[in-house]
Amino acid sequence: MARPREAKLSREIIGRAAIEYVEAGNDLQLVPLAKKLGVRVSSLYHHVRGREGVIQAMRHVLVAEYVPDQPMQEDGDWADRVRREVETTWRLYTDHPRSLALMLTVVIDEPDVMRVYSTLVDALVEAGVPDDEILTTVEVIDAFTFGAALDALSPDQILEPEEADGKLGELLPGHLVGRARNRAMFDHGLDLLIEGIRSRVDRASG
Repeated sequence: MARPREAKLSREIIGRAAIEYVEAGNDLQLVPLAKKLGVRVSSLYHHVRGREGVIQAMRHVLVAEYVPDQPMQEDGDWADRVRREVETTWRLYTDHPRSLALMLTVVIDEPDVMRVYSTLVDALVEAGVPDDEILTTVEVIDAFTFGAALDALSPDQILEPEEADGKLGELLPGHLVGRARNRAMFDHGLDLLIEGIRSRVDRASG
């Protein structure tokens, strides 16, 4: 009998199915995932190492879609490069916030993701951040990016204007909602981060 032209199962197929399943609001479990793919659970183990392997496959699929195969151009100063890299990861995670919650539980080893982190480190070196603060600064940037992405799961309007008074009650009716609010929050937060890095370096050098 002739073999099918397309493989019924692969690491990429598993990763894409898992992303779709999780983003639909389901908990990642191998039995229902296998059922969704129309295979036995044991078949998954030929391509991934259990649940953790499925999560790694999810990240592999998303990184291939969002992160360029080649390093981004090195034009602009360190702040421009930080903005580009953070924007890329924020878009990836804000489009897939439920997948993000899972990917945070698995060690990163994908070369393309490691290249993003190397770019951030090199940019912070150029900025003048001391060596003993660089990785912590990267972790702060990560925490901001993850938080901004998870914020996409929030209701369109987080605070109820009718229950607020004082200055808060005055500001809420005109505040942005939904995706526009999330985007404005991300842009403003990234500005604060970069200015904070710049100020800290200036104080240290002064």
